[in-house]
Amino acid sequence: MQSMRSEQGQTLVEFALVLPILLLLVIGIFDFGSAFNAKNDLNFLANTAARYAEVNSCTPCTSSGQTIAAYVKSTADNGQLASSVAITFCLPNGTSNVGDPLQVTASGTQPWLGTKLPGLPSTASISLTSTVTVRILQSPTDPTLFSPLPQPC
Repeated sequence: MQSMRSEQGQTLVEFALVLPILLLLVIGIFDFGSAFNAKNDLNFLANTAARYAEVNSCTPCTSSGQTIAAYVKSTADNGQLASSVAITFCLPNGTSNVGDPLQVTASGTQPWLGTKLPGLPSTASISLTSTVTVRILQSPTDPTLFSPLPQPC
């Protein structure tokens, strides 16, 4: 009959083998959630800018002396996204008559959470874009709200 060998270190070795995979999975889940939140924020920003632009009126913009794009960018609740967001307006038909489409695009970059870990590159990010198309209710002609005025796409 053979004697049993000591198995005292087996659990520690198994844990050391499983830990990197488990951490990668957890960081991936947080990264996906962060990117999903940033995409939702971009959708909100694009919708807000489109609403102000389609009626050619923005009371909070005029009271603060900002364009629609600058005001909407200042309302972003995601700090990482707020620094990189860009809002653009364009006219798919090339005209700005009542009833014509107006396209608003909000885009920004979202850094990966894993880039904050030691040993990983710190420049990895993903570009996110949200586009909204609405019908013009009042021609966008106010230069204080648009800088520059919407151009053909």
